Amino acid sequence: MLKNPASSTSRKVLFALYGAMLVLSAALIAWQHSGQRKALQHEALSRLGGITGTLAAQLEGGRLRTLLEKYDSRGMIIRNTQDAYYYVLHEALRKSAVANGLEQPLLLVVNDSIKKELQVVVTSDERPAFREPYTGAAAAAMLEQLSSDRSEGTRITDDGALATFDPLQDHQGRTTALIVVSQPLADLEAIALTKLWRNVAIALVTFVILGFLLFRSVGRWVRDEEEQRASWQQRHEGVTDSIAYAGKIQSALIPRPERYRELFDDFFVLNRPKDVVSGDFHWVHRVDEHICFVAQADCTGHGLPGAMMAAIGCSVLNELVSQYPTSDPAELLALLSQRMVIALQQNGQKKGAGDGMDIGLCRIDRRERELLFAGAYRPLYWMHDGQLTVINGDRQPIGGSHHDPDRKFTVHRVAYHAGDRIYLFSDGYVDQFGGPERRKFMTTRLNALLMDHRDLPMAMQAERLEQAFLDWKGPLEQVDDVCMLGIAV
Repeated sequence: MLKNPASSTSRKVLFALYGAMLVLSAALIAWQHSGQRKALQHEALSRLGGITGTLAAQLEGGRLRTLLEKYDSRGMIIRNTQDAYYYVLHEALRKSAVANGLEQPLLLVVNDSIKKELQVVVTSDERPAFREPYTGAAAAAMLEQLSSDRSEGTRITDDGALATFDPLQDHQGRTTALIVVSQPLADLEAIALTKLWRNVAIALVTFVILGFLLFRSVGRWVRDEEEQRASWQQRHEGVTDSIAYAGKIQSALIPRPERYRELFDDFFVLNRPKDVVSGDFHWVHRVDEHICFVAQADCTGHGLPGAMMAAIGCSVLNELVSQYPTSDPAELLALLSQRMVIALQQNGQKKGAGDGMDIGLCRIDRRERELLFAGAYRPLYWMHDGQLTVINGDRQPIGGSHHDPDRKFTVHRVAYHAGDRIYLFSDGYVDQFGGPERRKFMTTRLNALLMDHRDLPMAMQAERLEQAFLDWKGPLEQVDDVCMLGIAV
């Protein structure tokens, strides 16, 4: 019996197509695996860098300098409670390591110019390693960082590990040590390998099913597969590009915490985004030697939508303050609202009519010791002579077409004294659900928390505030972005 040539050719085409799809899928999995490895490394570096950067902004390097002068030899500290300065630094590292689930210890590393070696001074581990030689990754890069006295941190992949370190500076801006944390690449490789085998298993099951369908209806299978692949790739590229773009905008527009050190003797920035990027942002602009603006804003949404709103708001703020440096905060908020309505094309629109932001904006004149404040749904907390005063903003937002387009804001004038402290924050902190009854944190608890710790340095206040937030949240999901700015004026 003769074979049907058309049937034979069809089978060859089907087998060739099936084989090509198999090879293509293998290549796609390999490409995805490579991308996952890079993404895992990027996310790990961003996470570790956020930890060291936050600690560098919160800790005071003068304590470490005093500690090094007091104990100048290896092994002189054998207990974490032996010295008060060591204990405070150790506890800050330990709490941060526990809160962020770090497997590798956080370290304070200095360069001993006499012994010509990097030395660990403080560690988050239970056993002190005072002045023991540093043997981790990126030692050469750390020596270069310490010798150059740069104020920005370093994120590096070296010697089979990811390492991030930020300079710990004293009040004069001198670097006393590096806050270091690392993570072995092997840990990330294990996670990537697990995902790879999962993708391989999914692919094998899928090809068994697709093989059956392919031999029954090749045309329909090819069309469906092409549509699915195109749709998947488009969504994947869109999400990846959006995240990368939003992160780039935020990192470029939102000031680093070190900017506040140039203007104020003591401060803290508590920033805990719900997702990779945030809809909350803090902002500072220096007008001249004595006058500056500071703000904290909470944009509609969180994640990518919130981040894009934050980018627009931050950009418009920079433009307005440059154009109207002598305006008071109320005038600037009115202009900001008008610009946001125009930028978001909200005039007469119902869809997206509520998009905008809540913000607290201050103009600080250190020569006259005068503070001007205006707020859109956000208050100013003022700590004066041990008493906490809450100055509420107006009950209208920035942007949105469901309010008066020519809305006005109220300016509040405060004559502050040296040592007074102010706080600006988003509602993500007080709206967090948690506690034994899974209720909101509420402003009454925040007020009590600030009063209880009003005499502490700002960095230690930030530690207490963050720990209280984490204790309250517990295992529950964070409901919103959290951003708080505290300044000793």
